[in-house]
Amino acid sequence: MIILKNNDLEVALHPKGAEIHRIIGQHDHINYMWRRDPILWANSAPILFPFVGAVNNDEFRIDGKTYTMTQHGFARHSEFATEKISDTEVVFTLTSNDYIKEHYPYLFELKVTYRLENNVLVCHCAVKNTDEKPITFGIGGHPAFACPLMENEHSNDYYIEFSEYETLKRKMIDVEKRGMSYETRPLFDNEKRFFVRQAMFDTDAVVVKNFKSESVALKSLNHDKSIVFHMKGFEHLGIWAGNHVGGLIAIEPWVGHNDYVGFTGEFKEKEGVRTIAPNEVFECEFDVEINQ
Repeated sequence: MIILKNNDLEVALHPKGAEIHRIIGQHDHINYMWRRDPILWANSAPILFPFVGAVNNDEFRIDGKTYTMTQHGFARHSEFATEKISDTEVVFTLTSNDYIKEHYPYLFELKVTYRLENNVLVCHCAVKNTDEKPITFGIGGHPAFACPLMENEHSNDYYIEFSEYETLKRKMIDVEKRGMSYETRPLFDNEKRFFVRQAMFDTDAVVVKNFKSESVALKSLNHDKSIVFHMKGFEHLGIWAGNHVGGLIAIEPWVGHNDYVGFTGEFKEKEGVRTIAPNEVFECEFDVEINQ
């Protein structure tokens, strides 16, 4: 476990999945992350790579050859190399190896840098193509936050608030077929918030695309504590509460998403994925601001 600390926050990070385990306020001593209960969800914030969500039948195709991989890719199960730069910064690195190449035939370097800046935990992701040919990938975060934050509270008092007024449709997930459907439903009509309710998540995550907002916040009606989640370089956002509201809310910035139901094309044809040339670097970032 790697510990980063400053006057505002203490953060615990694990090399497996380059995952945030805890973000503890130095002033209120609250852990703002999901408690990693194995009954509901045993993780807290793995990095998703080389794709987000599930591919149909756990299969995808590159240059006519079929490869297998489970939901959210291999990075969340992988041990990253670790370089602790200082008390407030660490760099996790994952590169191709023989096992990975059996499932993903590209050479790459994925660097995930965490850095504390006052009351903000920065997570900067950089994918470098170290191959001699273009590579295709998706990438995302899956940080799950405590909801409610404190005992004797109820998650029904919490709401998600976008930083801008949005008019958005929600992209619907076909839960039975584990894929994105082509159905959309209205979510916002010049609005910016919705309350945390089980019905919102009966069909899995709330997924939106091309939102205007730079940040999304988790707030309560009962106090001023909040988590403000900032995003750069992502065009999709998933918000997920698991099977039962009460305990966690995941705010997930995505490059790419589940296969559409029935999709049989090449990996590079998936919506939202990126293809970069040899030596090119793709960068994205999310920042977790903790207001105690």
